[in-house]
Amino acid sequence: MATTLILSSDDALSRLRQSIHAKSGNFYAMYSSILGGIVTDPALMVLPLDDHMVHRGHAVFDTATLTHGMLYQLDPHLDRFLRSAELARIPLPFPRERLRQIILETAAASGHVEGSVRYWLSAGPGGYGLGPAECIGSSFYVIVFSPASSRRTISPMC
Repeated sequence: MATTLILSSDDALSRLRQSIHAKSGNFYAMYSSILGGIVTDPALMVLPLDDHMVHRGHAVFDTATLTHGMLYQLDPHLDRFLRSAELARIPLPFPRERLRQIILETAAASGHVEGSVRYWLSAGPGGYGLGPAECIGSSFYVIVFSPASSRRTISPMC
């Protein structure tokens, strides 16, 4: 007799919400090109298991600092990110200016003026093979969060 539950969509969403851990209170907003928008519920800050970022590591990322409501040096960070994407042979899902706009809008949706903004470009979902040819298109993710390191003191080692 089977003991593993087969969950309905409603049950799965309910369990995702129940599984939120204490540190997820530091996750403020996430954009997903898969969803086509921004979510602020940490239970929805997920990505597809068949995304090549998950099982192949075929992705690039960068992090910008959100300080006083401004993204510090966003343009140089974004330029470096785009160079990395080119080297990793990951096509952009949107032009540079749209990626920038999404990052800014996700930061604004967070409602926070201090934190970190991390963004990823992945080869995308589409299967579990070795190469990106099966991917249906690249995916872009952005998250605004408060890093744990900003809440603790690090002692120098001598």
